[in-house]
Amino acid sequence: MRNADDHSISLKERARKREAIGLAPQRPTAKAVLYSPPDPKRRGLLWLPAVLVLAVIATGWMIWQASIVTDAPSAARAFSPAPDERLIVRDDFIEPHFPLPIRSNAEYALAFLGDLYQIQIERPGALAWAPLSQLDLGAYRLETDLRLASRQEFVWGFGGLIARFQNDENFYLFVIDNHGQYQIQLIRSGVWRAIQPWTPTTALTDNRQNLLAVVDDGATLRFLINASQVDAVTDPQLPTGDVGLIVGARSQGKAKGLFDWVALYETRLAE
Repeated sequence: MRNADDHSISLKERARKREAIGLAPQRPTAKAVLYSPPDPKRRGLLWLPAVLVLAVIATGWMIWQASIVTDAPSAARAFSPAPDERLIVRDDFIEPHFPLPIRSNAEYALAFLGDLYQIQIERPGALAWAPLSQLDLGAYRLETDLRLASRQEFVWGFGGLIARFQNDENFYLFVIDNHGQYQIQLIRSGVWRAIQPWTPTTALTDNRQNLLAVVDDGATLRFLINASQVDAVTDPQLPTGDVGLIVGARSQGKAKGLFDWVALYETRLAE
């Protein structure tokens, strides 16, 4: 079992990795203080300063949380579940729930980076996806927090979600890029068809970190960016299937997508 010092070092290392890629050192929901059992030999009047310190921390925490809600861009917040939705699972990748693949070759690399899941594309024009292995989904909403790397070598990258995944030749993809656009594709029997070609949208944030969601009620696929619906497919051509994450690159360069978390909600079936 790790001791408190080891855990503290792990938290600092995780924070350093997040800051190195431009993210906040901790998620808004992360614990800011490590609690450990008190030493019986040091009890007594020590409880008073401890209470004061905790009060200061709690006050600062509430102020910080309020500032996040009021001042941060929409990508810093999760969508609010609808009254008829129920959270199935949210995976923050600290102790991963979904069996996301870890592998690499000359074209791509899929791996966990601290408490993030990263898909990096090494060859221009290549794509890689990571199914969540959720084969018994009914009506659902899938959402994730995605940050696309914006350095010159990655500027032509894109990333997002896949839905109704049957196999590598049959699925839908919903992706955004570094140029304020989104796209929806249907891959059926290995043939790619643009349901919605690259289209500009004001729903995307300027900092390239965005919340993406797909809602599938059995009859319609709805696609959302930062809680705003940008498109829909009213007559899906594939049966219900798996869901997952995807990153790709156009022919001009490479790509890197960092997923901060992914969540699944149960929602209402279409009547």
